Amino acid sequence: MPELSKDRVRLVAFLHPKPDASFDEFSSYWVTTHGPLFMSLAIVKQNLLRYEQFHFTPAANAQNPRHTLPYWGCAIFEAASFELIHAVFADPEYARVVRPDEEKFFDVELTEVTAGHVAVFLDKDK
Repeated sequence: MPELSKDRVRLVAFLHPKPDASFDEFSSYWVTTHGPLFMSLAIVKQNLLRYEQFHFTPAANAQNPRHTLPYWGCAIFEAASFELIHAVFADPEYARVVRPDEEKFFDVELTEVTAGHVAVFLDKDK
């Protein structure tokens, strides 16, 4: 039986776009501009084990018979500890370079964040 991970933690941020953005504009900017900008920081490469963007596409959600979340995506950050993740967001270079970019296309006030440990039951990649 799987157990909660002891060597990895995740922080997940659920994201809203700015009110005047279309989903395609939001998704394209996030993947082509913001993601590479975030990945350009040395502390990101040093501290994180994984960074993923999960885009909640309208086409996929149209096929979902259940209620969908009121977000357009979530960013998933994985590291060996919460301290390493928090250090990324406390870094002066993050504040100088990435934070202003977030404010261009995210509605930062509506961002919801949660954190925890993972229990993996199936992973066909391993």
